[in-house]
Amino acid sequence: MCLTIPKKVISIERDDVIVENPDGDRQTVKTIVELSPGDFCLTQQNVAIYKLNQSEAEEVLKLLQNKEGNK
Repeated sequence: MCLTIPKKVISIERDDVIVENPDGDRQTVKTIVELSPGDFCLTQQNVAIYKLNQSEAEEVLKLLQNKEGNK
């Protein structure tokens, strides 16, 4: 099973999407979904595969933070 962390779309340049993870690290990915700057997405193998709304992204990140705190 794979786990992907919601990433925020920073910019879109031609076919490349720049996304940022919660730690501030950025990466360039391709996409199979329609995205705009400010959107949140899930990625798999450097491809954005699913678009999340902000409340969904925040909920997933909150769950992951709670899980890390329970170690």
